[in-house]
Amino acid sequence: MDVADNTVALVTKHCGLQLELYQKCVTQNPENWDIKCITQKRALAKCSEDNVPIIKHVKQMCDPFIRDYDACVMKNQQDPTICLESLKRLFHCTEEHGKLPPTGPPRTENSAAPTLAAEKKEKPGSGYGYRGGA
Repeated sequence: MDVADNTVALVTKHCGLQLELYQKCVTQNPENWDIKCITQKRALAKCSEDNVPIIKHVKQMCDPFIRDYDACVMKNQQDPTICLESLKRLFHCTEEHGKLPPTGPPRTENSAAPTLAAEKKEKPGSGYGYRGGA
């Protein structure tokens, strides 16, 4: 399974309800889904960021490109094709930062907790087993 498939699987697993509500809203509002479904879209985005670390990582790393593309689309609603270069830059950023490093997903502040074994420096012979002496 590649990163994209894994990401979709994680979003579906953790945010299935939000995804379903957003999909229903879009289907029921084909003419103005971008306005009518903003609440569902935000709920899905928040759930995804909270539960799928790679999404939060990409959003942080590509924030300037996301903002640039969003601003371009808002400015050029009558002809969004004007924003293709902005979209390409955003795509390249997500491609660059959307790949999992060899060690797994990016660490969040909460996932960096050291283990007890790493914190504890044991003295030789202080563990179980031989305790020295005669």
